[in-house]
Amino acid sequence: MVEGMWSIPVDLPFTHYNRSLRACSRVQDMLKELIREKKVKLEQHTATPHQDLITYLLSKHNEENERVVTDKEIVHNITLVMIVGHDTSSILISFVLRLLYKNPAVYKAVFLEQEEIARSKTSGEPLTWEDLARMKYTWRVAMETLRIVPLVFGGFRLALRDNDYGLLGIKHDTLDESIFPEPSKFDPARFEDQNSVPSYSFIPFGGGPCLCPGNNFVRIETLVAIHYLVTQYS
Repeated sequence: MVEGMWSIPVDLPFTHYNRSLRACSRVQDMLKELIREKKVKLEQHTATPHQDLITYLLSKHNEENERVVTDKEIVHNITLVMIVGHDTSSILISFVLRLLYKNPAVYKAVFLEQEEIARSKTSGEPLTWEDLARMKYTWRVAMETLRIVPLVFGGFRLALRDNDYGLLGIKHDTLDESIFPEPSKFDPARFEDQNSVPSYSFIPFGGGPCLCPGNNFVRIETLVAIHYLVTQYS
């Protein structure tokens, strides 16, 4: 299904686009069946409105007690979450691990931060939101990874032509060193002071009204994965 998003939209039986449409139809049929099951569980009170995203959307009502989200809208929202919530996070985590391997000093700093958090927990005790808030250096590593590696095809890092934007002059086929000195260098310290990064010069999750609604989910998923990977594996 995802492959078809980047293919030429020619709907013939042998094309990626056609296979993507058929795959999308199968996924939607599965989601429709899941929605039906959730409806029954909500009616039987064996599920709660806040149990998961589907039950939450099914339980949204207006002042007249009418549902405000249709089944079709739920299917589309769940499909979106499945795509953006999987590919982007898995790519980010993979490249964080790669860059940690190539930068031993950064890896050591991440390991010490995560080891300190692990020692504060009892055996089997899950991480909390407060624990994630303590992973400041690890998140700076993730931010620097996002700066270097485009997670989605089409997020290029090189200027395709000469540009003048305000007081900034960006030359063809270069990275902009006026914003990030030594742009090819992996340096999580760039994000120690967020105020030093000019507005909208670094927007891995978009900005303004186009801010990605899953940015906090990506943060949680990435930090939790890195915590268990660096504390349980060498």
